[in-house]
Amino acid sequence: MVVSANSSNTQRLSVPLYFICVVLLTSLGIGAAMLLRPTLSYSIRSVLGLEKQLEAAAGSFYTMRVAPLFEEHCTGCHGGHRQKADLRLDSFAAAMRGGKHGPVIAKGDVEGSELVTRLTLPPEHEKAMPPPGKPPLSADEVKVIKLWIAAGASGALPVAAIKGAPPPVKKIEFPEIDESAVAQARAPLAQVVKQLQARFPGVLSYESHSSADLYVNAALLRRAFGDKEFAALAAVREHVVWADLSGTSISDASAQALAQCKRLRTLRLADTHVSDATARALTSLNDLKSLTVMGTVLSESSLGSLRSQGVKIYDGHESLSNSNATS
Repeated sequence: MVVSANSSNTQRLSVPLYFICVVLLTSLGIGAAMLLRPTLSYSIRSVLGLEKQLEAAAGSFYTMRVAPLFEEHCTGCHGGHRQKADLRLDSFAAAMRGGKHGPVIAKGDVEGSELVTRLTLPPEHEKAMPPPGKPPLSADEVKVIKLWIAAGASGALPVAAIKGAPPPVKKIEFPEIDESAVAQARAPLAQVVKQLQARFPGVLSYESHSSADLYVNAALLRRAFGDKEFAALAAVREHVVWADLSGTSISDASAQALAQCKRLRTLRLADTHVSDATARALTSLNDLKSLTVMGTVLSESSLGSLRSQGVKIYDGHESLSNSNATS
């Protein structure tokens, strides 16, 4: 029996019907993905122009109080470089959009906001935010976020509109030390300082890690440190800003040497052998702000000139002496 090729009962879809099926299946797939992934839904609606981009006002409570907390504590895991659970908290729009499981902020509903739940979990909890190893938000910082959500999680409400918020804590920032600049500033006297430190262990030090100015703490050596030893510091005198010579053998023989410490701000001469001659020499120090002279024989008349220059005198009768200077 001969079967004609034209008798085949194989049927094929027409081209238009084929494309209709492809479009329907693609739409169903995208729709399902949008239901399962809210962030994808938002992205698609944004591309199609169906979603208005949310923005917070420049002076709003969100911008001034909430956004800085998100930036400090949250955007490491939920920011531009990393988005755990598809959640971003680096913009008002992203925060209100939520993550792959939906919104994390319920306007006006603090208890119903997943973000608050995560922020108030015990630090050891696996779902706590921030995760272990990251600094947690303080009670005041959490309160700020709760107040914002309770007020409707608005991006427009001004700071003054939300009452009871703890005042913001001013962050203390320490400037980075320019090691090369510090080394350059110390270089001219670095070798001399090193030699003096070896000769007088613990007596000479730099004011700080970022400074070339010097501290002298000869009180550690007591009577073993006197006029001869202070004279050995001649090369570094102009860099000394603080000196404690209490209990040493310093006398009026060092008066002129002290007067050469032009940048000296604080000087302690308690229980030393100095007298009015030293006080008179110190009047040439324009930067001197504090002088301790308890246990010395300096007279009130010699100290008067220093007080008139604004020097705070500690002689054991501070409240009476310094109040008289300002009366």
